[in-house]
Formats: sequence, C-alpha cells, structure tokens
Amino acid sequence: MKIILLCSDQANQKALAHRINDSYPLEKIIVRIPNGNPEKKINLRNFLYKFNSLLGLLFTFFQFRNAWFNMLNYYLDLYPDFPIEPEVYVTDINQTIVGKIIDQSKPDLVLISGTNLLKEKLLSRIMNHGKAMNLHTGISPYIKGGPDCTYWSLFLKEFGLIGNTIMWIDKGIDSGNIITTEPTELSGKESLLQLKIKTIDHGHELYLKAINRFCNNLILPNIPQSSIKPSRLFLSKQWGLKNMIVALYNFHIHFKHKSKYSKSSYKFVSIE
Repeated sequence: MKIILLCSDQANQKALAHRINDSYPLEKIIVRIPNGNPEKKINLRNFLYKFNSLLGLLFTFFQFRNAWFNMLNYYLDLYPDFPIEPEVYVTDINQTIVGKIIDQSKPDLVLISGTNLLKEKLLSRIMNHGKAMNLHTGISPYIKGGPDCTYWSLFLKEFGLIGNTIMWIDKGIDSGNIITTEPTELSGKESLLQLKIKTIDHGHELYLKAINRFCNNLILPNIPQSSIKPSRLFLSKQWGLKNMIVALYNFHIHFKHKSKYSKSSYKFVSIE
C-alpha cells in the first residue's frame, strides 16, 4: 500500500505524519510552506479586515492567538521533525512538481491536511492511481472553512460541533463526501490550549481509523454533504472583533455547561 501525505510544515502536521507513519509507513511526504503573499495588493478592504482582526486580538487579550502558538510549541517539543525527509517543499500544493511525484509514485492513497485547496488538475492525477482523503478540524457540513472551526463552534455556542471530519477530497472548501464525523470528547473544564490539543489529537485518531479501514479493504462511507443540513461555510475574513469577543465570552461563561447543549439535532457519520 503506497501512501503519500500532503501537508503544511506546522508542528501539528509533523505530529500527524509521525502517527500515520508509525502504523502505515509513508511512501513520501510533500510539504506546503506559506509564501506570505508578497505581491498581495493593499487596499481599503484588506486594511479594514486586518484592523478589525487586530482589534479582536487586543480586546480578547490574544487568548486565541496564544492558544494556537502554544499548541504548536507543544507538538514541536514532541515532534521537531517529520518522520521521513519530505520529498519536496512547495509554496502551492498544485505546483507541477507535485503532480509529477504523484505520477511517478502511483499512490494507492493520498492524505491531505493543512494545505491550500487542490485544483482539478492535481485531483485528476491523484484519482488516476488511487483515492484521496482530507482531514477537516470541524464537523462538516455544519461548520466548514476557517480560520478555526473550533472557535466558530464557540461563537455559535454549538459545542457539540467541536470535532473532526474525514472526507473524500474534492476541489471545494471542506466539501467532499463524508467518510466519518465525530465530536471530540470534552469535559467542559478545558483551557483554550487543552481544547486545541484534544481536538487535534482526536482528529489524528479519527484519520487513523479511516486509513486502517482503507488499508484493510473495508467499506468506507461516501455520504454527500448535500444530504445533511444546514451547510455553513465560514471565511477567515469574517472572523473579527465581534466574533472573537462572543466566542471568548461563550467559552468562559457557557462552555463549562456544555452538557446542557444537545447533540440530538446533529447527524454524525460513524465508521464503527
């Protein structure tokens, strides 16, 4: 079974790579690194977005930002490097070299986590040889997009949607057919950092369950997201001052009473 991982260079992705490689040795790892968008035009809309985000960070005392970077440091201490030397580093996962590597390796399974969107050309090349799965930290289709679906769940006060989705990949934003969805087991006593780590660890475990079934030729679900309502896509540019303040308030005031918020209105897809 040939497996290739497409991921970012962040420490939580190194952790995922190790956990996969420990059970199912990876053929290759292709890493996408950010290029910083040096040529991105500065206009009034971008300025207002950045200003709104900065206000949000200031008024929430950088609690969300600190939780993110502390989470990265936590994984970096455990996994300073990838388990195997990455085949190539790219600034866009759709670069020509990635397609060439796919054609040369002919993988049975391509795993995606933390990259930019795959375009149709690369997807077609992957499908010529095997299948592709994607890990989304969030419960699709209820909460999709960015910058962080866990925090969107806090904003919406829908704590039962803090969890993960494994899906077959397509060219949309977290829109592929669902393999499995599962809420993360939480006590309501977690700090923001613990919330991040628990959700990410759970996502890795769920990914491994799906990979295990695939490698053992067991049937996996293929549920169109259109069959589950509501479908909500959130964009990073929507995450601003109001959203951060409400999410933080809900976390500190309501999250500890999360058991009061029913999961019965949500539909989850299980592989067990």
